[in-house]
Amino acid sequence: MNLYGKDKESKKMNRRYLLKRIAKDCIPTIFSLLMSGLYAVMDGLFVGRAVGDAGLAAINIAWPIAAVITAVGIGIGSGGSVLYSNCKGKGEEERGEQVYHQTITLLAAAGLFLLIVLGVTYPFILRGMGARGDVYQKAAEYIQIIIFGSAFQILGTGFVPMLRNRNLAFQAMISMAAGMGVNGVLNYILLFIVKIGIRGAAVGTIAAQFVVLMISSYFIYGKQKVRLKIVWKNEMIAEIFKIGISAFGLSLAPSVVLLFTNLQCLKYGGDAAVACYAVISYIVFPVQSMLMGIGDGTQPLMSFYSGAGRREELGFVKKVASIAVVVLGVIFFGTVLLVSNKIPGIFGMQGESSVYFGTGMAVSAVSFLFTGLAKFHISYMNATLQVKKAMQLIYGETIFVAPLLIFLLPCFFGINGIWLSLPGTQIIMLLLFNVFFTKTGK
Repeated sequence: MNLYGKDKESKKMNRRYLLKRIAKDCIPTIFSLLMSGLYAVMDGLFVGRAVGDAGLAAINIAWPIAAVITAVGIGIGSGGSVLYSNCKGKGEEERGEQVYHQTITLLAAAGLFLLIVLGVTYPFILRGMGARGDVYQKAAEYIQIIIFGSAFQILGTGFVPMLRNRNLAFQAMISMAAGMGVNGVLNYILLFIVKIGIRGAAVGTIAAQFVVLMISSYFIYGKQKVRLKIVWKNEMIAEIFKIGISAFGLSLAPSVVLLFTNLQCLKYGGDAAVACYAVISYIVFPVQSMLMGIGDGTQPLMSFYSGAGRREELGFVKKVASIAVVVLGVIFFGTVLLVSNKIPGIFGMQGESSVYFGTGMAVSAVSFLFTGLAKFHISYMNATLQVKKAMQLIYGETIFVAPLLIFLLPCFFGINGIWLSLPGTQIIMLLLFNVFFTKTGK
């Protein structure tokens, strides 16, 4: 049945329904992604106070490895979720359930695979990212535990988009909130009472993901009484990977940028600049996650209406979401500027790193005005199975535009060029979308 009737009053009523549905899905998703971003913030907050600048630099250098693990979970979970909702929109209920079981099976297999591969290669990766001396030792202590718990990390992150696509967005938020609470409590106990150093932050993160996994499993296998099945269909796996690769790239992009930025920070400002950027990233990444929450929250609706061929409803959802990300971006930009002078003290920043922070944070915050809309375009294309276009934008930014600006701008502006690269990248991506992808985005 089409939600839109022929008369104006019916159309207004149905638009109100859609607005309520968007709010119902988006608000819990925004908070879920905020809490996901706050895992890293919480680690940085506790480590900065307990270990100091060396600990902040260590987590920042090790984070791309942890981000790969998270991105695999998000990529598989999002790919499976989009396909699941698309099948529902087409009325293919049985195939949709097969997609769900295949997604969970694939998440478990990926966790085992990364445990083996990263367990062997992480020392070489850390040194390749510039870790030396005490920073390397602390980064290794942190990432060893993260890798050991990679299966929990992948399954925990992968379950969350599946919950949203099974109309359990609020429950997804609950599981993330519980995980964040566990992370905070364990960080405090292990870093300040037991005093096991940076390893305490890693244990807290893994324990939190285990909690997310257990609660998510309860809502699906307990409340919805879904039977646990192992499904392995190569054709279906290929479809999940095809759709999920854009979500994987979107999740990993900030960490690829982080890697290049760390190298430039080491070159232009040493460990102090790396520690400064660590704190900047603790602000930027959660804000980016919340802005992306609009796209993730509307994805089940967009995938459903796309699969059902209901273009008018799809267009309305897209319009509302686009306005929302712009408004939120302005709010976040203003808020960060108002409180930025308090942030260095909160994270225990010392000496030169706190000097770099004022300008770095102000310039980086400009990106909030553009990031939400740039990322939503990608979410829309992915949700409507325009995977090739989404991939072009994601990997064009990650592989070409962002690295180019990170290495080029400091040649002219010194360390301030590093901060300028973040808003510069988002502005260029919006321009590229409007020039090359406008017809696709309609």
